Amino acid sequence: MPWTDRLGKLLSPLRYASGASTRAWQQRARQERGLTAVLCYHRVVPGTGRRAAGRTVAEGVPVETFEAQMRFMLRHFEPVSASMAKPFGDETGLRFAVTFDDGYVDNLRVAAPVLRRLGIPATFYVVSNYVGTDRRFWWDEVAWLLRHTRRPTLQPDDFLPPELHGALTGPLDVGSEPALLDSTAQFEAMLRSTSPHLVEATLQRLRAYADPKAPAAVGADALMDWDDLRTLVKRGFDIGSHSSDHLNLACLDDSALTDQLVQSKQRIESETGQAVRSVAYPYGGADHFNPSVLAGARRAGYDLAFTALDGLVSRRNDSAALPRFCLNWPWGFACAHNVDQALRANP
Repeated sequence: MPWTDRLGKLLSPLRYASGASTRAWQQRARQERGLTAVLCYHRVVPGTGRRAAGRTVAEGVPVETFEAQMRFMLRHFEPVSASMAKPFGDETGLRFAVTFDDGYVDNLRVAAPVLRRLGIPATFYVVSNYVGTDRRFWWDEVAWLLRHTRRPTLQPDDFLPPELHGALTGPLDVGSEPALLDSTAQFEAMLRSTSPHLVEATLQRLRAYADPKAPAAVGADALMDWDDLRTLVKRGFDIGSHSSDHLNLACLDDSALTDQLVQSKQRIESETGQAVRSVAYPYGGADHFNPSVLAGARRAGYDLAFTALDGLVSRRNDSAALPRFCLNWPWGFACAHNVDQALRANP
């Protein structure tokens, strides 16, 4: 971490307590005639304890942390839906939107009640070919295999496909909870930037190599079904597309890209009766979209498309590549520090 970021983190309690952070946001919003902080979540899980959001998708955000973060945003920002994230008219001030990726059932059972109670809209981006199935996302299977392997350490080059040899340096330590979470996060980061066929090849090899102690628990990573999504729509929430199969779109040819973006939109609209106005690119990093993907999103009829690149949405952003960011801790000064970082990331 650069020393400037370290210094900013250390000073964040003072900046927030003095009002310096909020004054900076307001000044920038006046200069740019509106800014929207679009928050990205995956899972909100039952439990208490004001700890940080999880390092991996599987960990999720404790509901108490999530509610504290929502209350912080309400103190300083006006809530809007993700479809209204980019200011087009005379909007001024500070706004925020809440988004969820992947479509886990805890979005409905745990997060949605908090959002309804606080009067906050949200958009849930779902993977259409996974909705209502017992399919598991690869990162959930990786997290389970590393947690339940009989091996105290894993040697990556012993099971990774030859194309990925050297992608992970040194053994993966899974002997303690902190080491397990770090190893899982490293593994996820590596696979997010690979092609779909390498992801599947890696999973096949890892299943044999890990030799798990027990079969996977049924329903541990349950996803919403179409009735669940229709319930969210009835409660005033929006459903968006997260593609058909959660593939790295930047690796696809034009035909496959069209299938992922168009078919997902059509299926969600058919099942929910709600127009799908926006898409969140799977993974959302700089390696996961390119000019072809942006053009494909426009052709598919999406008004807005979201990445996972840091920043606040302004008029200057390309509507097909809007930034989002995460809040890492529940405390006000920590949330303010995340907003400060996102503001600095704006072009």
